[in-house]
Amino acid sequence: MSTNTQEHSHVLPDTKQSFWQLAFIQLTGVTSLPVLFASIILVQKTSLFNSIIVLLVANFILWIIRYGLIAMSYHGRKSVMDIAEDYFGSIWGLGKWGIYLIAALLLLSTTALFVEETTIVSSSLTSLFSINEGPGIDPFLQISVIIGIISTIFCTQGMVALRWLSTIALPLILASFVILLIAAPSNGSFIAHSALSLSMLPFVLGINLAITADLPTFFRHSKSWKDAMFGLTALQLTSLAIGIGGLFLGSMILSVGGIPTAGNDVVSSELLKFAFVALVAFSSICSNVSNVYSASVGWELFAPTALVGKKEYLILGFLLTLVFISVTGEFSMNFLLNITNAALVNLSFVFILGYFVHLLTKRHLDRADRTAYFLAWLVPTIVNICQYSNIFLSKQSVLLVSLCLTVGIVCLSLVRKSINR
Repeated sequence: MSTNTQEHSHVLPDTKQSFWQLAFIQLTGVTSLPVLFASIILVQKTSLFNSIIVLLVANFILWIIRYGLIAMSYHGRKSVMDIAEDYFGSIWGLGKWGIYLIAALLLLSTTALFVEETTIVSSSLTSLFSINEGPGIDPFLQISVIIGIISTIFCTQGMVALRWLSTIALPLILASFVILLIAAPSNGSFIAHSALSLSMLPFVLGINLAITADLPTFFRHSKSWKDAMFGLTALQLTSLAIGIGGLFLGSMILSVGGIPTAGNDVVSSELLKFAFVALVAFSSICSNVSNVYSASVGWELFAPTALVGKKEYLILGFLLTLVFISVTGEFSMNFLLNITNAALVNLSFVFILGYFVHLLTKRHLDRADRTAYFLAWLVPTIVNICQYSNIFLSKQSVLLVSLCLTVGIVCLSLVRKSINR
């Protein structure tokens, strides 16, 4: 394997992170906003009872999938790019172009997330607080640049800064969340009880699986296997608690995508304004920093040696802020965010299927296997792009289509292997 910890030792400034540090980094920088968003949408689509059951089932499935991914990464301290090289490193007709596509995917996904989350924070601040500026001055752009600069400053130290930032930010995020739950007025707008249904399960899994593929990049820093497992379990239990709390917050919110409102304005008091802004701002900054760290393993594949190391985080943070300034107001990142999320979900499917196939067969991957796994990622991703583009299957579940195609291609490959023997 060409990409390893010996060649990129700067990527791993420490491998002694405890279970709570691993969990804190994920909760602040990766899972908090997606989990909260999923719960708010979930409770507006189905009853509270169904929502809780969906969250319980989803978190159990996620724990199993994430267990497999962490098991793949722990021995050898592998990042997502290292695992991608194991599975896509040498394929028929394309050589090692498969791993270059994954590296590009990480960079594109980070770009879309950086723009989207910075937009959310800036929109929240400008909507909640009156900012008087002279003519020709755009408060939204000013705040966005400040958020970008703050994120870039924290990015410069990579995992070390992210570890300390998450340790400080998580208590503030949770405190803000609790304030919103306690102090926000409720109109009791839960949907009435209905028959048990898991129809929203693909939606919740889809949001969470998109942030699962990157897990190896962060958990390779664990102090021990036990810390990795405790960290994963703490992550899932806390995410479940945030998700259930988000159901109650979602019952108060009638307008998702703007400032939350209920029968009365949820953010009518100054305390609630600051609590909402703190929740979104700290989560967004931590997310930006963790996304840059995740993207750095893809950057290392393209960048010359002179631009690899601590400086890569600064470069990536600066470039992402520049991209935000260039594209904001020009076009939406929703489409890019949707297709990169789908591609990351497909990557999670391929990795976990490959892991379980390896456990069952106990054999090493050859070029035919790598080609099959690459197709099991590429074909569903292309189909998902067509779905989001309304070319075909636009009304079908993106997650279920991906799962069926991925499993089908892997199974065909295994059957072909058996016949050839």
